[in-house]
Order: sequence, then structure tokens, then C-alpha cells
Amino acid sequence: METTTKDGVLTLYPEGHVDSNNAKKFDAEVMEAMGASSATSVVVDVKDLDYISSAGLRVLMKLMKRTKSTLQVINANPTVYEVFEVTGFTDLMDVSQA
Repeated sequence: METTTKDGVLTLYPEGHVDSNNAKKFDAEVMEAMGASSATSVVVDVKDLDYISSAGLRVLMKLMKRTKSTLQVINANPTVYEVFEVTGFTDLMDVSQA
């Protein structure tokens, strides 16, 4: 997973699928990026994410709790956005479509 930090914003770029098969790795990468950054807010750019399962959503919930602020998820394709919407995550996070 690629990451960038600019102007106090850490941006994460997950790709492909995040599901029970790779959620632990995704979690480790996210927490490593958080630990290495002095950013005050986090954006998750999901433009290259094709699918996210409940296991991936749990990682994002953990990230949101750790940042203690609203998590911004941007560039969701219709399929990924629907997962956020059906699970109620659009009420918990700022999720926008591409």
C-alpha cells in the first residue's frame, strides 16, 4: 500500500481487495504508516480498491478510533461505496464516490 504525507494529512492508497485473507496485513500496513507519520488527519483514497469486506471495514474503524477524528474515505467506486452505505459506515465516516 502506498502512502503520502502532505500538510499534516496522511493519505493511504489501498488497492485490489481487502478481505479476511489480507486484513491483518492491511492493518499492519495502516498502523505502520500511522506510527511513522506526524499527520493530524487521515484520508483513505480507495480509487484502486475493488472490494472491501467487513474485515477491512474493521481496520478502518480501528484507524478512525486511533485518529480520534472523522476519517475521510474518497474516490469509492459504486461497488465499494455500496459496502460502506449498506453497513452504515457512511454515517460514521466521510465517504465520497469517485
